[in-house]
Amino acid sequence: MAIRLILAVLLTALSLNVCYVPAAKASRDGNPRTSTDAGYLGQGKYTGPYWPTQDWRTCSPEAVGMNSGKLLEAIRYAAEPEFQTQGLVIIGKGYIIGEAYFGDFKRDSRHVSHSMAKSFTSALIGIALDKGLIKGIDEKLCEFYDSWDCADKGDLRAKIRIRHALTLTTGLEWREDWSKWDPATNDALKMASSGRFVKYMAERKGLYEPGQRFFYSTGDPMLLSKVIQEAAGMTAFEFAKENLFKPLNITNVDWDQDRDGYTSTAWGLHATVRDYAKFGHLFLHKGRWGDRRIVSEQWVEKSTRTDASVQMWAGYGYLWHVNLPYRLKWNQSPVPTDSIPPDGFMAEGVLGQSIIIIPSRDLVIVRVANQTQGGMDLVKFLTLVLGAMDH
Repeated sequence: MAIRLILAVLLTALSLNVCYVPAAKASRDGNPRTSTDAGYLGQGKYTGPYWPTQDWRTCSPEAVGMNSGKLLEAIRYAAEPEFQTQGLVIIGKGYIIGEAYFGDFKRDSRHVSHSMAKSFTSALIGIALDKGLIKGIDEKLCEFYDSWDCADKGDLRAKIRIRHALTLTTGLEWREDWSKWDPATNDALKMASSGRFVKYMAERKGLYEPGQRFFYSTGDPMLLSKVIQEAAGMTAFEFAKENLFKPLNITNVDWDQDRDGYTSTAWGLHATVRDYAKFGHLFLHKGRWGDRRIVSEQWVEKSTRTDASVQMWAGYGYLWHVNLPYRLKWNQSPVPTDSIPPDGFMAEGVLGQSIIIIPSRDLVIVRVANQTQGGMDLVKFLTLVLGAMDH
């Protein structure tokens, strides 16, 4: 996994010095077509609610109250070669209404999640809570880390709770500067190269009072890997396969681990676009899948909004990006965020990965990419998709 992460970031740096060769434009199967529109839009009728456990159904945009021409405009925008989109699916009312794959990337191809994995980890914490494996998010992490003394009042790490790892407010020493390729200013690179991600985090010093300082840290969610493994008696990936992926029939999936066998709960999940969409569909339906409750509605609602008990960023929840109109203002798009509903939230990863859920519009959107330069304007794309909805 360390090699994969380092290569991904190295490609980002190298892209500043090389020319980008546009990928072949493609259809929903990833095969090159002469027309950029071929196969992009769903076909068929809307036949009522269902659960996509076996497979997704498709229908025309009009069948769910959307305008094909306007939706096609949004898809064409995401398909611009310079954005390096590799896979895209737009789901309205549970039906695929738009889908496209590019170059060698196809419907059954797995794509690395990067930090979208953090939101899956959040769901696993919720499931563990529902099962009584974890008492609550105010359990102290020192109960799971022998090298942290819960009785040592002089060690700020003794005060860190699960809640703080979920909100990126642990206060542990951490620097994550992606403006340059330099392990001296990027603990994420150093953690990856160490090959022992959990051990690396366990050795960080406590610098700030937990819950009082938000700092985006790829390290904080790694602390939860050991929590889940200790509580469940299996790795976080095994726990996910049994309690999350199996009921959703997500089988073409993998999750990286460190040299000590701990799942990389901050990154490194590998799944297809359609399977990422299943996860979004689960959260759209507040944790229910068919007649089964996968994760409690209480956890879904709690994890996808800010936590008033800590000093945190208003655009973040429990490892989810929340309050989208506010959150996306930080993207510095020239397009205003006014048309984006406030109930929207998303899982996001570097290089253009996103799972976007907008409950009030019954929308789930997944995009995977390798945008090593000049990223797509997500605000513009979402505004185009939302503009396709008939009012």
